[in-house]
Amino acid sequence: MAAESGVVVRPLQRRRALGLVAASHAGQHMYSGLLPLTYPAILLAFHLNYATLGLAVGLIGVVGGLTQASAGYVGRRVAARWVLGSQNIVVAICAIVQSLAPTYPLFATGQGLATVGSSQQHPVGSSVAARTYPERRGTALSLTTIGGSVGSLVIPIPGAIMIADLGWRPALLILSIPLFVMGIILLLTFPPVPGEDGPRQHFLQRPHLHLPKLERSQFVNPRAALFAILAATVAAGGRGLGTLNAYIPVYLRNGMHLPEVEVGAIFNLVLLGAVLGPLLGGYLSDRLGRIPVLWSAYLLSAVAVIAFGMAAHFPVGVVVVLALVVGLVAYVENPLLQALVSDSVTASAQSSVFGIYFAVSYGVGSLWIIGLGQAIQHLGFAAGFAIMAASYLGAALLLIPCYRSLRAQRG
Repeated sequence: MAAESGVVVRPLQRRRALGLVAASHAGQHMYSGLLPLTYPAILLAFHLNYATLGLAVGLIGVVGGLTQASAGYVGRRVAARWVLGSQNIVVAICAIVQSLAPTYPLFATGQGLATVGSSQQHPVGSSVAARTYPERRGTALSLTTIGGSVGSLVIPIPGAIMIADLGWRPALLILSIPLFVMGIILLLTFPPVPGEDGPRQHFLQRPHLHLPKLERSQFVNPRAALFAILAATVAAGGRGLGTLNAYIPVYLRNGMHLPEVEVGAIFNLVLLGAVLGPLLGGYLSDRLGRIPVLWSAYLLSAVAVIAFGMAAHFPVGVVVVLALVVGLVAYVENPLLQALVSDSVTASAQSSVFGIYFAVSYGVGSLWIIGLGQAIQHLGFAAGFAIMAASYLGAALLLIPCYRSLRAQRG
């Protein structure tokens, strides 16, 4: 494949780039997968309630999400190896800081710095995947998402065991080791990718940071891109790697009163579904279209999440099945919306548009976590999961004008 500059990227380099983007995402999600498992202990150790925890996590998400708007600037000036490699090292350092934190404000500061430090993973990583595999974007972007899900998948059971046997502080300290190693591997082995041949020259020409500026010529279908971003922001109320990940472990531990290791095992099933679901969804979307697959995923997610929220008094076997179903369907939407946005812009606009997509959908979307914390604190977990389900249906409605716009474009 030739880059826009004429630099040839060989098939092996394409596969290695995609694999390392997914590996970097896995490292990030090893950290973000362990954090929710610490929340039950954090609530006790620092004397917090659900509303306070939701406020802190939500504000951290807003700041980290909005920081992603700089991806257009960063992606044009800094090679992906430096962006992805350094972020894993930064997160490792923040995990060490959190493990030593004597108060919750310092713990939250470490979490916030880790979120900001890793904020370029999604837009830069997704841009690399979309530019490297333009003919199979749905599959490529699903694979990068699956990389994050695999990182989350390997954490719950060993993380729960470490927290139960050693405590949450040693668990975070131990996690910093593979994150640091991953950062070094990325720095040393990441290959060149399309569009990265001249970042230093571009930097010298435009040295000042500025807000993303896109022109009409950089959009293939601006209406579809706009409604896809709006749908992602609404669906953030039940996003798998955001709100669901934050509240499922607390629900299982405090709402269902399950032992720590059972919480880890059931959360692991959710994340197993999060690996399989996007893989199937990406494959189907490349063949059947993004929006029909998204509509199906949203409907199934709404039903599954409402049932899961009512499962506090169900037998554990039913909870296990529901957890797997939730994982299979609720994690499909994010990579497919990314593919939908990527389809709607030119190759030169990928980094900037992904920066906007993640800044809005993750930054503004993180306000959902604050609202859900309040709802759970005052109305209970069932109400919180019902709100998540409603967010899926709202996002499905926003895809109607997006679908019409795509049909008109094809017609």
